[in-house]
Amino acid sequence: MTRRSLAWLAAAGLTLMLLGSAAVLPSKDTPSVEEARQRARLLHGTIHDTLQVVHARYFREGERLAIPADALKDVFKGVEERDGVELRWLVVDGRAMNIDHEPQDEFEKEAARALASGKDEHELSADGVYRYAGPITLRAECLKCHLPSRSSNKSRTAGLLISIPVGKR
Repeated sequence: MTRRSLAWLAAAGLTLMLLGSAAVLPSKDTPSVEEARQRARLLHGTIHDTLQVVHARYFREGERLAIPADALKDVFKGVEERDGVELRWLVVDGRAMNIDHEPQDEFEKEAARALASGKDEHELSADGVYRYAGPITLRAECLKCHLPSRSSNKSRTAGLLISIPVGKR
């Protein structure tokens, strides 16, 4: 990866952090479920599109570079520390590249099934937390690792989990 590529990747990460921060800046009160839903949808779309662009333009198999989805985990950590919003990848179609991406509770299992069936999102609000799952497209270049024994290059689905604390407004 060239310096220019690294600079672009850093700029993309910074842009994502700024957009994510703008989407989840806490008001004086915790957001309502509807506000959390809107923030989650914005974060999901921003992260999905950033991942697709970075993967297509800057990831080259065999160059021993960080996988874009793994690099975004640093952004996830910043969003969680700064804003209290948890972000995590979810395996849906294919092989988990990290065991932490496997569904960990009933909501995540239901989310994986919903996204695998083609739904655009899956959500739940309980115990003061709004939980959202949205699809992440795994294109042909992703399938080399996520589905090495595939019989076609048709796009598959992974997921992004977003958890936002909510109030009772």
